[in-house]
Amino acid sequence: MKLKQFCIPSANKTFLANNRGFTLTEVIVAFALLVIGVLAVLNMLSVSMNSNLKATRLSVANNLAQAALEDICAKRIDDPLFSSSTTTPQTYDLDPDSSATSITIKGAGTYSATYSITLGTASTVNEGNITISVTVTGTGISPVTLTGFKRGV
Repeated sequence: MKLKQFCIPSANKTFLANNRGFTLTEVIVAFALLVIGVLAVLNMLSVSMNSNLKATRLSVANNLAQAALEDICAKRIDDPLFSSSTTTPQTYDLDPDSSATSITIKGAGTYSATYSITLGTASTVNEGNITISVTVTGTGISPVTLTGFKRGV
């Protein structure tokens, strides 16, 4: 075996001699572009996580409001709750098992609820509108408000 067989042909010697690698400027520009791309992805993740948390809180508030509305609507029309219209919102106990009227749900926040009942006129005394409002404490999210209709049988 001749050693010359494994050597680079003479046509490629000039190419290899002129190729000295990347300049410092090229490396810095490439690194800057990489950092900009990574920061953009991190920003998207942050916005996505905040939106997901807000959606979770609104979903929980909506479910709590629906449960409270169904609970009030399930009561009989002769229940003391329906004895008169409530002009100011009344506190609804979201956590009947404890002394607190609000409820804290892990990962979603603390919720409180109010309700008001507007009874019908004298001819429709066995009817009423029920409005439930659930608020997420300390988040700046608008309250979730549901309105239902109760009719006596």
